[in-house]
Amino acid sequence: MSALRFFPLALTGLLLAAAPAAKAQTTTAAATSVSPLQLKDGAFRRAGRTYRLLNGQESPLTESLPLADGFELRPDGRLIRNGVTRQLLQNGQAVTMQGNVVLLRDDMLTPAAIAQHDQQVTGGSTTTIAVPAAANLAALVPQFERTVSRLAQLQQLTSLLDQRATSLSAGTAPNAMLDSQIRQLIQQLALK
Repeated sequence: MSALRFFPLALTGLLLAAAPAAKAQTTTAAATSVSPLQLKDGAFRRAGRTYRLLNGQESPLTESLPLADGFELRPDGRLIRNGVTRQLLQNGQAVTMQGNVVLLRDDMLTPAAIAQHDQQVTGGSTTTIAVPAAANLAALVPQFERTVSRLAQLQQLTSLLDQRATSLSAGTAPNAMLDSQIRQLIQQLALK
């Protein structure tokens, strides 16, 4: 099995191995409560009512809220553009000031709130992933060498085919040795 075919399988295996940990982290994040100070500006729906978030403070939305994308959010939870209802926010949904409809619990957290939650759950402030570049490059060297060798053979085959085409266009029969070299190169390339 070539290394290029093996790489997607290895990557899939790594992702599947990390899936239970990712699910566990997601479940933990969903279970924690969020204080209003940790939320971005925008609006959200809860218990059939629409609330405005401004500077971490929530208050009932009493008038239309214009959004950056040209939409406006009405107090009844409808997103309106040019007088036409585009969407009704459901309970638990929020809209950012840019007009993106998101989940309140997951997508309205400020970067500071995300960092604070990470500190509480994992005990760390940042996640750093280090990939040993030397090991990766060492694994790629044989692949590059095979590619260079194959490229040289393809260039040689192109040259031989060009010679054959030239002799055919001149009306002369191609050299038997030339045809033999072409067949050999094609067989070598088929094996790689």
